[in-house]
Amino acid sequence: MSETKIVKTTCSTCGPCCEVDAYVKDGKLISVEGSRNTPMQSGGLCAKGVAATQYVYNKERILYPMKRAGKKGEGKFERISWDEAYAMIAEELLRIRGEYGARSTVFYAGYAKWYRPALLRLANAYGSPNFCTESSTCFQAAALAWRSVYGNRICGPDLKNAKTLMLWSSNLYHSNIPMSKAFQGFKKRGGKVIDVDPRRSVTAHDADIHLQLIPGTDGALALSMAQVIIEEDLYDKEFVDKYVYGFEEYREYVQQFTPEKAERITGVPKELIREAARTYAGNGPAGLMFSASPVVHHINGVQNYRAVFSLIALTGNYDVEGGNRTQPGPFSTANEFGQIRRFDGEEAIGQKEFPVWFDLSCDEAQCTLLADYISNEKPYPIKALFAMGLNHRMWPQPEYLKKSLEKLEFYVNAELFMSESSRAADLILPACTSYEREQVHAGMGGRFFFSNQAIEPVGESRNDIEIIMEVFRRMKLKDPAICDEVLGDGYQAYMEHILRPSGLTLEELKSRPEGMMGKNLFPPAVKTYENEKFHTPSGKVEFKSLVLERYKDSHGYEGLPVYHDFRENGAVDRQKFPLILNTGSRKPQLFHSRLYRMSWLNNIEAVPMVEIHPEDGRVFGVGDGDFVQVTSPSGRITGTAVYNVQGNPGVVYIYHGNSKGDANELIGKDYVDPISGFPGFKGYFCRVEKTEDKGCIIG
Repeated sequence: MSETKIVKTTCSTCGPCCEVDAYVKDGKLISVEGSRNTPMQSGGLCAKGVAATQYVYNKERILYPMKRAGKKGEGKFERISWDEAYAMIAEELLRIRGEYGARSTVFYAGYAKWYRPALLRLANAYGSPNFCTESSTCFQAAALAWRSVYGNRICGPDLKNAKTLMLWSSNLYHSNIPMSKAFQGFKKRGGKVIDVDPRRSVTAHDADIHLQLIPGTDGALALSMAQVIIEEDLYDKEFVDKYVYGFEEYREYVQQFTPEKAERITGVPKELIREAARTYAGNGPAGLMFSASPVVHHINGVQNYRAVFSLIALTGNYDVEGGNRTQPGPFSTANEFGQIRRFDGEEAIGQKEFPVWFDLSCDEAQCTLLADYISNEKPYPIKALFAMGLNHRMWPQPEYLKKSLEKLEFYVNAELFMSESSRAADLILPACTSYEREQVHAGMGGRFFFSNQAIEPVGESRNDIEIIMEVFRRMKLKDPAICDEVLGDGYQAYMEHILRPSGLTLEELKSRPEGMMGKNLFPPAVKTYENEKFHTPSGKVEFKSLVLERYKDSHGYEGLPVYHDFRENGAVDRQKFPLILNTGSRKPQLFHSRLYRMSWLNNIEAVPMVEIHPEDGRVFGVGDGDFVQVTSPSGRITGTAVYNVQGNPGVVYIYHGNSKGDANELIGKDYVDPISGFPGFKGYFCRVEKTEDKGCIIG
């Protein structure tokens, strides 16, 4: 009788990799749990991770390369060999480059994210400026907002030394579970927590001050806190005088956002605004923790976050112990490998509409409007798409994008599952899960660890980077920016390349299942700005962004973090659509649309749940458990009404990605932040009506 063995590996179901002990018997994955002998895990694992066997052995797993055997979008495929698949990719992509130019091919990275640097290198070698990722609707807008203020890399909160922590739309118990242990330790040490969140989340229950604002009004709240801090002389004058550009104009602007006015805008009581401002500025050092997308999923998102981020510098909490500081970390080429981007004067998609994205986001194009670019052939024809993990449900009005994909001359998608996005492809490639490959990880604080292959790849699935390498070889591409052997000498050489700057070898890392510290680390430091200017045009923290000012005349951008209320959008009849629609608030068992195919998780919500406040239920004649139709200016879906008192009256919450009724179908494709291009997923408008129709309507 064979024994069960434990393999140290990782779960990457939701993007960030959690360390896992995989239990394997007879070559099969039978169960998983969080690793017990590593710094970042202590045996715990979230619901998504625990369902690993349903993920790996899902009935929808793609097992072999398959090419389209019917009409575009019909979903009929026939099995082919890997050799045939690679030959087809090389032939089609080289043909399209020859006929239309390299810019007519888009390279897209979806989920998982680990192969992004290699895919960017492939796009560069091919000559296309159009390397895009799911961050066109996820993280990059937050990064853009940060860089517009500080220029430098994002600084996280130093929980170990902080006295106050301000969480801004970061429900970490649902969205950043590995961080929850450190958060609990902070609370036990007596740290003060300010939580800014439209809902009474699990995290909000742990807060000393909960600022329950109306979604999309973050900017007004942050500006009001700044008004109190400046009015009461609580700001760091020395830091502001030496290191801040545009303070005088900023100070004048925030004066209009008194707590009394901010209460009317945000719904947060003026007393709580003052208390939060005094605590954050007065009980320092204070750190600010923010999330990737909740704030920037509004049409005023970038400016809202700029107002929030400015509070760090205003209070002198930038790059100091206990504030938001540059963290020590490892030297690694895992990211630097992909940072060189070659434009050769070519205009990338989104560049004309969202120029600041390209000034501040550095390594990818903005593809929120991809469907329009394909359908309208502007600014030039898009004819091919090489995608890995593309999920059309990450876009607003996803059915529109899926239809546009069918217009491409060639579309290939490397995926785990036979998704709806894959059914629109000409060629499908089977990718591995993290349990079926090896991987080097550069972790927090300078720690590296190695993820072992727990099981053989299911079917003929392959490692994403190995797929990229072979495509690179088959097209006989050359990459003058780096040595070609990085993509040409195999996956082991690729991992060695990533490790080389750290001073570690692959062999010694493999021998240390608990992980090890890199030998070459960025040393811990504070107040780095004393010796190095901020990477902004002024060389200072920019409360008034000179990058945004650059486009004042052409795009109407404003240098100050000006607040514009999304509710004053004159294009929407608020009498007809009286409720605010908020989609995608994180649920612990779901991750976009990927996990609806897993019965353990999907059965928790058999149909789309429409969360409404009981007061709204009474006003609109909708009872708890009633079937309802949700209608927006852009579409309608049906689902089940669920009374939920976590949010305020007037706001409807629906998770996205459910093929039975996708909330993203309700969001207008042109309803985007003019600076970042991010869709207003969390601040649109709708009405909710009881219906007898128990089927789901989309469109």
